[in-house]
Amino acid sequence: MLGFSLLKNSFQFVDIQYQEGKPVVNQFAKKATNIPFTQTSMLNASLKGEFRKLIEEAINVYKLEGPVIISVDSQVAMIRKVLIDLTIPEDEIEEQIEWEVSQIIPEDSLSEFLYVYEALPGGYSEARKAFLLVIFRKEILESVKKLFLDTPLSIQFVELDLFSTLNGANRLFGIREQDLCFIADLRRDITKLLAVRKGDFFDSFVISFNEDSEEPEAKKNDSAENLANLMSKEIQRKLVEYQIEPEGNPIGILFLYGENSNLELVKHLEDSNIAKEVVILEPFNKLELNPEIENLSENGMASHEYSSCVGSALRSAP
Repeated sequence: MLGFSLLKNSFQFVDIQYQEGKPVVNQFAKKATNIPFTQTSMLNASLKGEFRKLIEEAINVYKLEGPVIISVDSQVAMIRKVLIDLTIPEDEIEEQIEWEVSQIIPEDSLSEFLYVYEALPGGYSEARKAFLLVIFRKEILESVKKLFLDTPLSIQFVELDLFSTLNGANRLFGIREQDLCFIADLRRDITKLLAVRKGDFFDSFVISFNEDSEEPEAKKNDSAENLANLMSKEIQRKLVEYQIEPEGNPIGILFLYGENSNLELVKHLEDSNIAKEVVILEPFNKLELNPEIENLSENGMASHEYSSCVGSALRSAP
């Protein structure tokens, strides 16, 4: 199965083939995007050709064909945690979710959006049930599908990179055994954090950096130490919100991936005691590699940057 990722600043793919029931990485590649993949660019007809060129180049160079699962940057959608009173009957939950959507999207624009939701595991409140709500523009989804029209690839489905990475972490690192862990996507301009309980989505939030601000309290991503301190503070704040006692270090593992992941940051986070274990999410360390590409791993290839498309490709697992 092929996993493609259309992220804000990069396009990437992983080709995973099953041999004797085991997933083997056959080939992979990534390329920086000249134009960031965002809602604005995807809704601009004159820019869509740039993304199409990236896809066609990958197809032609690597001889790609067959089914593909696409993960797109979660910043093109709205992700919300919705709490609904337990006294509301099951047959009225859909109506309550619709009301929540109407509080986010102006009424005159509702027809332009789609939404999906699902119940989340307990742990938020004894009196309320939690739901994951994802809202996205119909036109964004259609634009992604059109990028692959008349190519040898057939889209199986489209998902957000946040959820594809979670799938990969579940498959390869056994995080369902962890009561609570965090997965951090580290980028130059933002850090996206995903809280996970027993392998299921629990919450997500974003830390945005104000590199040009002169305010003393501005959030800056100018060193590994500062980033570690900022992440620790934000995670501790979330633990208070979740009503989880910080004593005893309730976070089992903090996974790092993305362009700003490095061993110096790991060291500072370990020193902060924010989690029992801090590791860089390296999916290729848990997968067999085609012998022809093993040397790429030996030469310091950063497999953590492929976390989302690996997670998408692994959805084809038997």
